[in-house]
Amino acid sequence: MNVTFSGFYGMKNTGDDCFCKVAEWGAQHYWGADTSYFFSKKIPKLSNNAKPIMKTLPYRLQFINELLLDRHFKKNKHLVYSGGSIFHGKDWWEMEYANKNFEKYDLKIGAIGVSVGPFDSVAHEKKVIEFMKRMSFLCVRDLKSYELVQSYNLDLPCTHAFDLAGLLPKVDKLDLKAKRESTKSTIGLALCSFSGKTGKVRHENSERLQILASAINTLNAKRGGDVTLRLFVFNGHELHGDMAATQEFVRLLDPTVSVELFDYVTDPMSMWHQIGDCDAFLSFRLHGAIYAFMAHVPFLLAEVHEKASNFLKDIDWPEKFRVGDFEVSPDSLVSIVEKMLEGHDFSQSIKRCENDAEKNFTHAVFD
Repeated sequence: MNVTFSGFYGMKNTGDDCFCKVAEWGAQHYWGADTSYFFSKKIPKLSNNAKPIMKTLPYRLQFINELLLDRHFKKNKHLVYSGGSIFHGKDWWEMEYANKNFEKYDLKIGAIGVSVGPFDSVAHEKKVIEFMKRMSFLCVRDLKSYELVQSYNLDLPCTHAFDLAGLLPKVDKLDLKAKRESTKSTIGLALCSFSGKTGKVRHENSERLQILASAINTLNAKRGGDVTLRLFVFNGHELHGDMAATQEFVRLLDPTVSVELFDYVTDPMSMWHQIGDCDAFLSFRLHGAIYAFMAHVPFLLAEVHEKASNFLKDIDWPEKFRVGDFEVSPDSLVSIVEKMLEGHDFSQSIKRCENDAEKNFTHAVFD
């Protein structure tokens, strides 16, 4: 069986690239798929058996992609929405295409590792509900999404699973005992240019960065300069990516702080290994936190969006490692990071989430 995956792919986002990697691995491992196709023009670094079904073409040649889609879905009827905040009802061309051509190609539609909502209008919610009526199965990544779908009373098998990144240890196991020996404490950071104007948050991004930089400077001074920062650019988009916020943050650091920059790369497993080598992780990005969690690295996550809070709730993350939208003073943040560097065993929670992530594939029923 060959499967076509759909999502927000090809946007230079490590989190979405991870969905592609896990989807391809899971399709082969659990479903016996020979080839994984992606409803996209671009995909990250995957195996030779992963293929986008469209091409990057000039506008005047877009009709060629229409022909490619027609030829593809005549032969491949299994379409799976894979990973992320997909079901929000806002215009999304790939989903509109599936809705329009559902009967024409006799599509078998499912979804794995997705969130449902939040919705900004009743009309958007109704659009998603109508689309779900055409689905064979739905595996959601958080409890809130599961409860919302259950409230719709649809004739649709729905499973409370976990984010697809929960399968990273199975896709590429880390050697947790082989962390490099160093007298320095390695702290990872995943920043972004999120603005408080687009969500219910306490800080604008510049204030958030200042709090974090002040804490890092203080911590480095207390430890005699033995702090190494690893800055991860999860989103490499030229306009909407993380580099601008990362550069702004670096300018706020004391020159004595050692900094390593890991820019976006097309291989999502590269950051998986680099984050696994950190002693603590501070993240503005959800998948920065999920990567750290699955790699047994204590982390702090800025709760700048509902999906971040839902994730922390679902994994029963300790209150001592929750800071809201970095609603703490720099001195308090230093104390929290020092506690993180002492170590924290949350292996049981990781195993539970890994097992739940497997349900995305084992609970998928197309017919």
